[in-house]
Amino acid sequence: MKRTPEGLPARKRLVAAAVAGAVVATAAVSLVVAGMPMLNNFIGSSTAGKTTEAPIVISTPATPSVFPTFKKADYVQPDVPATATEAVKATTIKVGSDTTGKVMPEGLAGLSMDTDHLVDMHMDPALSNFAEILKMSGDPVIRFGAQAVDRRFFWTSTDEPIPNWEVVPAYSNDKRKVIKITPDTLKNLKNLLDQGNARVLMAVDMGHYDPARAADFAKWAHKILGNRMVGISLGNEPNGYNRVAYKYLALRPADYTFDDWATEVRAYSAAIAKTAPGVKVVGPQAYSEVWWKGYAGLDLPNEGALTFHNYPLSTCDAPANSDQARTITNALSRQLSDYSANYAASAVKAAAGHDIPVWNSETNISTCFGSNEILKTHASAMWTINFAMRSATEGVTQLNFHGGLEACKGGAPGSPLCDSGPYNKPNGTLTMRPQYYGIMMVNKLGSGDFLRSEVAGNENIYAYPVKHKDGTMGVMVVNQNDPAKQAPAKITLTLPRQAATGTMTQLAGPELNAQDQTRIDGQESSGVALAKQAKIPGFKAGEQTLTVKLNSGTASILNFTF
Repeated sequence: MKRTPEGLPARKRLVAAAVAGAVVATAAVSLVVAGMPMLNNFIGSSTAGKTTEAPIVISTPATPSVFPTFKKADYVQPDVPATATEAVKATTIKVGSDTTGKVMPEGLAGLSMDTDHLVDMHMDPALSNFAEILKMSGDPVIRFGAQAVDRRFFWTSTDEPIPNWEVVPAYSNDKRKVIKITPDTLKNLKNLLDQGNARVLMAVDMGHYDPARAADFAKWAHKILGNRMVGISLGNEPNGYNRVAYKYLALRPADYTFDDWATEVRAYSAAIAKTAPGVKVVGPQAYSEVWWKGYAGLDLPNEGALTFHNYPLSTCDAPANSDQARTITNALSRQLSDYSANYAASAVKAAAGHDIPVWNSETNISTCFGSNEILKTHASAMWTINFAMRSATEGVTQLNFHGGLEACKGGAPGSPLCDSGPYNKPNGTLTMRPQYYGIMMVNKLGSGDFLRSEVAGNENIYAYPVKHKDGTMGVMVVNQNDPAKQAPAKITLTLPRQAATGTMTQLAGPELNAQDQTRIDGQESSGVALAKQAKIPGFKAGEQTLTVKLNSGTASILNFTF
């Protein structure tokens, strides 16, 4: 049965499962709750339409150009395990010269975390390696907000005491308190962003209705953060404010509607426009197409972007053999990939005609409590890359993968980063999990225009060609087959024209379920810089069609000059 993203019966099952999970959550996994929306996104739920395009035409010059010999050592991929014996169907990728109309932005993939983290030691570059890690990931955006912003966030520019707000626990043993944010907090954040070459999406509290305080925050944030700030989010997931059956979620009465929120948002928008002119507001941070369309239709004078949330595998009580179970097979399936792309397309469609970008400001594979076989594995890196790239080809220009900065052992298992110190005793040294390598790889492709392409052969292989402003091209080839079982795939790539040079960089791991073994070019970093990359194996200057074998379980960027 086809259901929309706001399908109520399914969501009731999800919330019930989530609450049940919260009751038994231990300290080791309870932090997964922070910032995770209660939603259920069914495969096939999108209403976005698709059109059939004409086949790609490749033109070969009658008299091929002659290029100087390209002399570089061939790229060396990791050794193929002896167990990788299953053949992968040969795949052809044809890239045309026409653009799709969609853009690959600089720093597409970033981070999302609860506002609580603004007071963490990791925000101080003198106490943490966070800035160094950010600097490796290509101009990312950190989004602060999530559930904390409407419940445990108090801004004051005059050092007022924290109000005596009731703080409802999200789970048993939840002792998180309201944090105070001041201009000094923002100055510390600015230092981090400058050293890490990163940007930030801030948020204001709408749980405690106070447009004047939100406007004061926007004024100070703009003054201190400057062009490092991409906008101000108006609260978090207001379509869940009326969940009165679950006290932690409930911030408004049961009869609270979009129209009620729209009235509040207009007041916030007007206050911010008056006090902090030039600051863009974004919304609705919702997981409902109805709210996306409604927000876009408000046409606020300082509207900066339409933001939505999406966690594809969030049916927490899904049977183990269902397509919603949190398994590696489901996460990397063509079915889930198609669904996620259609979901993103629906959000883009909702913004059509309003001249605003579309951002997925909070996402990850699942919102469900506890661990699962995807988290912390190489598969999470592969899912992250393909999810981000398919979203971008549909028109999404920013994605923020949700997590935190808690301990690697005992903290949230779904976070791209974690602190290497003991539980509740951070030492400031952050560790990059496989998903963060995926984020770095996405941003390594570089900005430009997506080109039309066709892929035929193995269904687990995807291609994302981007034409850069300087005329060069990068083609991201994602091979989601299991490197422990499937042999390398024979890829025949046809380019729009002859290439003078061809180099590559690659993210790889020994098997899909390998934990903390994902690397880019074998390094614990974003890998080899473009200028120093090795040659695509077998590439010859002047080729327009080339054949290369790419290992399973890899994401490779093939870079060309012409």
